[in-house]
Amino acid sequence: MARHLQLEAQTQYNNALINSRDKGKRFELKIAKVWMRLFGGDVERTGYVSKKLDDMGVDLTDTDPFYIQCKAVESSINYHQVLERMPLDTNINVIIHKRNHQPPVAALYLEDFLELLTAMKREGIL
Repeated sequence: MARHLQLEAQTQYNNALINSRDKGKRFELKIAKVWMRLFGGDVERTGYVSKKLDDMGVDLTDTDPFYIQCKAVESSINYHQVLERMPLDTNINVIIHKRNHQPPVAALYLEDFLELLTAMKREGIL
């Protein structure tokens, strides 16, 4: 009997992992579609096209000048830890985090945010 309960618990755990992975993939695809609608390009999931970028925490390709990490989880995220794992080059690292029944939020380093505001001011947008 105890073995049966252990197997059932393991099955539930495995199903939850699969569901959370699927949720993450769906969110990545949704953000990719929004990006393409607004900015064009051929945005794809890095898990599909670039293991190197995927291993560095980047979820979407062809989103220059940004590297985007998508998170669709209910738990709190250590944004600093995620950003530190992402590549440090000329692109700006952005985390897009969504919880159920709440609008997504974007997180980035303050220095990058100020750089964006400076560019907008220089272009007369601000």
